[in-house]
Amino acid sequence: MSADEASLQYLRDNKVPRLMDDLIGQLLKTKPAEPCVFLEQTLGKMQGMLPLGLRHIASRHCTHSFDPLRPVPRDVLHDILEATRSLPSSANTQPWQIIVTQGATRDRLVEKMLQKFDAGDDGEAQYKNRPGDMIDRMQKACDNYGRQFYEEHFGVPRGDKAGRRGKYRPNYEFWGAPVHLILCAPYQQAVVEAVDGIFLDMGTLLTAICLGAHSHGMGAKPQFSVAKYHGVCREVLGQQLPDDMFVVCGLSIGWPLDGRDPRLQPDFFPTRLSVDETTRWVACDSQWLSAAEGAWGDGDPHTLLQLIHSRHGSHSLDPARPVSKDIISAILDAARNVPSTNNSQPWCVSVIQGEARDRLGKRMLADFDAGKDGGQTYKKYSAANTPLMQKGKDTYGYELFEKRYGLERGDMAARRVKYRYNYELWGAPLLLLLNVPKNAVAGTFIDIGSYMYAILLGMHAYGLGGKPLGSIAKFTDIIRDELGTAVMPEDEHLVCGICIGWPTDGRDPRTTPDWFPSRFTLEEYVQWSVDSTW
Repeated sequence: MSADEASLQYLRDNKVPRLMDDLIGQLLKTKPAEPCVFLEQTLGKMQGMLPLGLRHIASRHCTHSFDPLRPVPRDVLHDILEATRSLPSSANTQPWQIIVTQGATRDRLVEKMLQKFDAGDDGEAQYKNRPGDMIDRMQKACDNYGRQFYEEHFGVPRGDKAGRRGKYRPNYEFWGAPVHLILCAPYQQAVVEAVDGIFLDMGTLLTAICLGAHSHGMGAKPQFSVAKYHGVCREVLGQQLPDDMFVVCGLSIGWPLDGRDPRLQPDFFPTRLSVDETTRWVACDSQWLSAAEGAWGDGDPHTLLQLIHSRHGSHSLDPARPVSKDIISAILDAARNVPSTNNSQPWCVSVIQGEARDRLGKRMLADFDAGKDGGQTYKKYSAANTPLMQKGKDTYGYELFEKRYGLERGDMAARRVKYRYNYELWGAPLLLLLNVPKNAVAGTFIDIGSYMYAILLGMHAYGLGGKPLGSIAKFTDIIRDELGTAVMPEDEHLVCGICIGWPTDGRDPRTTPDWFPSRFTLEEYVQWSVDSTW
C-alpha cells in the first residue's frame, strides 16, 4: 500500500465516519429550515472545533522508515521525557527506568542484535507479550494486522516465511531511527512476583513518549523485539542496565525518512476494531444514548505535549453537568489507535451512566461502609517495592493525606473517610470500566495501560476532569452482582475504573491543576548512553 493509499484508508476508517455521525446528530438536534446550507456550513467548521490534542491522538501510528541522518535534538527529547513526570502510576510508584541510546552505543546495539538475528538466534523475552489462546476479537485484529502489514503493505505472500523474516529484520536496525530508548522495569517485582500493575504502568509510559514524539511531528515505533535480546542490551549497556532491572521493550524515535508530517500523513495505519466492538453501552440511560449533541468542542489548541505535561487527577467533579455520549465516543475512537501487541487491542470498556451509575455507587458505598475492602482479581501491587518505588508511594501518601488533608500519619479512620470518595466517583456522572480477558499476560497489561492513558489524555483535551480508580476493581464481584455479566463477564479482569466529569469549580484543568503530587526527577529514572557531542 502506497503512502497516498494509506492516507486515504486512514481518512476512510477514522475521520469520515466520525464527521458523518456528528453532522447527522447536529442536523437532527437543530432541525434547520435549509438542511443543505446548514450541512455545508457546519462541515467546514467541525474538524477545526475538535481539540487539537484529540486529533493528534487519533492520528498516532508507528513509523517504519526513519531518517538516520537527521538528528533528534537532545532538548526536544528531554522535553518529551520531562513530560512523563506527570504520568499516573500504581500508588505513585513510577516503576520505570529509561536508557537513552544514540551514536556509538546505538550502533553497537544494532550490530550485535543483527549478528544474532542473521545467525538464526531469535532470542527470548523475559515475559510473555500476548496470550497463546486469544479471544476471537483479538485474534481477528491480529490476523488483520498480519495481512495488512506483510501482504498488502510490503507485498509478502502469506506463506513466505523467509520474506516475512526479511521484513522483520529492520526491527534490529531500529528502522533507521537515530535514537533508541530502552524501557526497563524491576525484575523481582514484575517478573518473579508477577505484578501486573507494573506492566500497566509501563504501557502508560510507552504511550506517553510515543504521543510526545508525535506532538513534535516525529515518528516513534515501540519494539517488543528488542526485549528478546536483553542479553545484548546488558552486554552493551553494562552497569546502566543493572541485574535487578529487565528490558520491557525498545522504542525508536526519529524523523520520517520521506519528510512527511506523521500528524497529517500516516506511514502504515492498520485497521482497528471499532468503538462498538470494544465498548458496552448496556448500563446507560436510553435518553442519554439517543441524544445527538456532537463531539466537537472549542477547538482547543493545546498540543499533545502540553496536555501530557498538564494532565492530572481531578478530585471534585460536577454530578449535575452531563458528559455526552458523543464526546465519550470521540475519546474512545481516538484512544483505539494506541499501540498494542500485534494490533491485538485486548481491551473492553463498559460505560456506566445514569440510573446504573447511581445504583452501583450506592452499593459500593454500602459495602465499603460495612468494612468490606474487596480485592482485585489480578496482582496490582508489589509486596516489596524497590526503594525508589517505595519512595514514590510514601511521598504520595504524605502529600495527599498529611499535607493536603491535614491528617495524622497513623489516623487510619480519617484516611478511610477520604478514601471513601473513590466510591462516590468524586462526583463524576460517568464511569468507565476497563476490562481484559482473564488469560491476560504481562503484555496484555502493557496494552491496557496504553489505552487507559490515551483515554485520560483525550478527556484532558476536552477540558474534562477525572482519574483512574484502581479501587473500583476491588469490587468486581459487587459490580457483577449489581449490573450483571453483560457489564462484568466472569471471564474478564476489571483492571480499573475511570471517573469522568467537568470540574465542579468551573476551572479548566488544562491550565489550572487541581492537585499535582511530586514525581521523581529525570535524573532518578533516565540514563543517557549517548555521544558527548550530541
